[in-house]
Amino acid sequence: DTWRDGIHSYLTYLRDRLTVARDLLTDSGSIFVQIGDENVHRVRAVMEEVFGDENFVAQIATKTSGGSTGVYLSGVVDHVLWFAKNTEHTKFRPLFGTKSLGEDGADKYSRVRLPNLEARSLTPAERALEADLPNGARVYRQDNITSQSVGRDKGEGAASWFPVKIAGQEIRPSIKVRWKTNELGMQRLLAASRVELTSNSLSYVRFLDDFSATTINNSWTDIGGIQSRADPKVYVVQTPTTLIQRCMLMATDPGDLVLDPTCGSGTTATVAEQWGRRWITIDTSRVALALARARIMGARYPFYLLADSREGQLKEAEVTRTAPSSQPVQGNIRHGFVYERVPHITLKSIANNAEIDVIWDQWQERLEPLREKLNTTLGTNWQEWEVPREADAVKQTLLSAPAFPKKPEKDRQECLSHAQKLHADWWEARIARQQEIDASIAAKAEFE
Repeated sequence: DTWRDGIHSYLTYLRDRLTVARDLLTDSGSIFVQIGDENVHRVRAVMEEVFGDENFVAQIATKTSGGSTGVYLSGVVDHVLWFAKNTEHTKFRPLFGTKSLGEDGADKYSRVRLPNLEARSLTPAERALEADLPNGARVYRQDNITSQSVGRDKGEGAASWFPVKIAGQEIRPSIKVRWKTNELGMQRLLAASRVELTSNSLSYVRFLDDFSATTINNSWTDIGGIQSRADPKVYVVQTPTTLIQRCMLMATDPGDLVLDPTCGSGTTATVAEQWGRRWITIDTSRVALALARARIMGARYPFYLLADSREGQLKEAEVTRTAPSSQPVQGNIRHGFVYERVPHITLKSIANNAEIDVIWDQWQERLEPLREKLNTTLGTNWQEWEVPREADAVKQTLLSAPAFPKKPEKDRQECLSHAQKLHADWWEARIARQQEIDASIAAKAEFE
């Protein structure tokens, strides 16, 4: 409403600048334009004219800082139009959010494994997020461990049709299905406590954090407006930092060049500086440029490790549990940073993880002697899956032994203390073995 011919003048102005922007883009480049509800359809039509409708990528909905009141529904979203120079060559780096209990994609996760390795169903309060889970608890679901693959042999004699011994029972798949892995893979799944006995079959234990990421779509309503502290408002028209950050991380790599022809408060330059992108920003207002200059010069950013550095190589080795790279380093930012990883753990990756065998054998050398001593002390024959978690069960087992009450008080106390220590040591080692196996599974899995 401030233009001479209203929307017509604005669209003419915009078309001229979009044409220049198109010519400046590389073949893999992208352009993002933020616009409100009133004119999004008009601006999209202009962008389709300039870039071609075949180069439209997405229309992203974002939440505004506050809805304007009106006669009908209040408008609470803005839009970001994403076009590419050439969609056949567009650079795209998918972004991920965190999958949480109770949200879409996590509604079937109804069980939990506690830090002491006890497994149980989630309570209604826990599922409704009204009660907290203990630290270290892992939510999971019981998934299918059999396959009906067409063209694969099933039944007696087939490669993936064999009996599985678990908790003193022998389970076979039905004649119409087969296991999803071979015998060696199944042994690794059992060693990793990834198989549970159900009423008449087996199930695969799939934890919520096996792949805790969920891909971000075109609804960004989790992004609010300008915040008072985390994202202080310094300019009349200012875009949230998170919005610029997502666009930039999706369409560029470290070292790429970013152009913002409407500098404003300098948010684009600030985000580009933080994430290692080169930037150019333009504005006709000296006030805007002065504010942006002061904002960038006074900004403080998190510290990131370059992948092309010795520190980065060491961190990469630590995260992936591999030997550090011996390649010479140049400090080239185009190699990117050492990024936080989300493991993408699958049944196949566990079944193919040979490190599980090594960890199992190492811990068995400690666990088996402890179990044998515990059984000798108590006069029992507990197998690994039968060792109780509660220390009180050890005391009750001793008290029920015919010879125990006849011993002198001092001998009874010593025997009880010895048995309880063996029991505690065994469970400490058992939990440590599980933790080491879980760490190996996460490190050896693919990641995003």
